[in-house]
Amino acid sequence: MAAVADTTEPVDGPALDPAAHDPTAHDPTALDPAADLVSRRRARRWWWALGALALAAVLTLMWVAQRSEREAPVAPKAFCKAVKAFEDELTRTEERYDRSIDRQLPLVRDMAETAPRAIRADAQVFLTQLEAIAAAPNRKAREALQDDPRVEEAVDNVNRYATQGCGFFDRQGGL
Repeated sequence: MAAVADTTEPVDGPALDPAAHDPTAHDPTALDPAADLVSRRRARRWWWALGALALAAVLTLMWVAQRSEREAPVAPKAFCKAVKAFEDELTRTEERYDRSIDRQLPLVRDMAETAPRAIRADAQVFLTQLEAIAAAPNRKAREALQDDPRVEEAVDNVNRYATQGCGFFDRQGGL
């Protein structure tokens, strides 16, 4: 009978290689101790630098947010009362979609009269357009006047100023 060779382990496998389990064998990917120390120091410096950069970014964002909050305009009380009355009218009529230009016109007129100098021109554009819509002879003429981008920008400016200057978000609860 012929002898059968054991094929479970290669002849030159790890069991026969003395360097495979030798802890004193040289690892070609390992750094020498001096280079390893320098590498660790460099890595530590980078982590500190990144941490300092992140801290500086957070502090800068906080400073900008606080600064922009301080620079928010302060609107006169008469203007805020007029804006609040207009907003209340819109909210009241929104439920039944019963918006009447005749009811809105005096409220917008009060806003334009009490508007601060920074947005007085925009409030006047808003009032002039609303008066033109009210004086339009028919529905087609009113619809032609409604989508003017210059007026939309003026209304947005008035709304933005009122929201920031009158502190509507400060008084109302959040989410």
